[in-house]
Amino acid sequence: MDNSMQYGMTKLMADYATDGNLTMAEAKSKLQADAYIRTANETLARYCGVADNDLMTLKKRVSGLLSDCDPSQNRDSIERNVRRWVNEKVQFISRENALKLAFALHLSVKDAEEMMWRLCGEGFHWRDPQDIVWLYALGHEMDFADACALSSRMAPAYRLPEDAEDERETMTENIKMQVGQIQSEDELRTFLKEAAPHLGRLHNTAYQLFTDFMELLKTADAKDNLPADRKMPANEIVITYLYNNLIPQGRKLKASKSVDQAEKDAIKRDIQQNWPDEYALSRMANRETDVSRKVLILLFLACDGGETKYGDFSDESREDIFEDTYARLSSMLADCGFPPLDSRIPFDWMILYCMVADDFVDIDENIPRFLSGIFQLPEEPC
Repeated sequence: MDNSMQYGMTKLMADYATDGNLTMAEAKSKLQADAYIRTANETLARYCGVADNDLMTLKKRVSGLLSDCDPSQNRDSIERNVRRWVNEKVQFISRENALKLAFALHLSVKDAEEMMWRLCGEGFHWRDPQDIVWLYALGHEMDFADACALSSRMAPAYRLPEDAEDERETMTENIKMQVGQIQSEDELRTFLKEAAPHLGRLHNTAYQLFTDFMELLKTADAKDNLPADRKMPANEIVITYLYNNLIPQGRKLKASKSVDQAEKDAIKRDIQQNWPDEYALSRMANRETDVSRKVLILLFLACDGGETKYGDFSDESREDIFEDTYARLSSMLADCGFPPLDSRIPFDWMILYCMVADDFVDIDENIPRFLSGIFQLPEEPC
């Protein structure tokens, strides 16, 4: 089976990740030696129709698109930003610039969301009133200036009192179906007014899963040696199930002139970035910030999908735990509006490798072993 086609990733890295014969040490070496982290300029070249190695043309094309899209912006400033994206091979650009490019390139909603996943690590939030306006504008082939004007006209329709509570029972799929049926500006305004109490800027599906997973992990389990009436606190969960103690805290990597070391450092940074701690989980639980994709993936694996519809309810042993786990995890990510696993992202590659196991318990052991290997060398304190 061609994993690159099945999992939507490059064949080389997909084969490495899902090769059940790789030892943990070999996996670490492969990731550090052969990982080809996707850069913003690679994505920009793809969507702009420019050859990957024609960097001069790419800079001119992107700068021109952004300038034409938003003439109010200083051209020199735009060109400096674009030069940095291309010359420094950054992985992500701002969401605002990615959105402008989606309009400038006249992308469909589907293509725009895919490009934004790659350029800024997030797509559209279908319950965010502002994003609903952007989605309508893209779907009706409006340019960016007209989309901004539409947004200004629509703002009063969804403005709520600051003390209004986010409606937690409204899920993304319901909103997506309704938004897809809107055909006119008047229909859009009516929808935003009527739906305003049910909209919000946080992922409700992800939040509900986060809550279910956290509650399950708090519950005493025989292997945790906890009294039946004791709940595991969040500070223990981040160590026991999210391996926070294996992630360097308050440290940064030295700048390296070695290309090889710089690539290894980039891999470490991607895995380390936004790794959850107790404070992050608390903010997510209290709806002070959105549930992150990384947290949701780690909690899913800690619970094997838990008692949600993404859990394992098979009565017989599975022939291929990887296929089953991958399918359930992919379904969850799609339902939450998150991008699928991508072998060009080091964290995702680690997850794919660790899911290749004979038993789900092995996944619990693979992740901390992998992290210990990646972060085994001490880093310099800030």
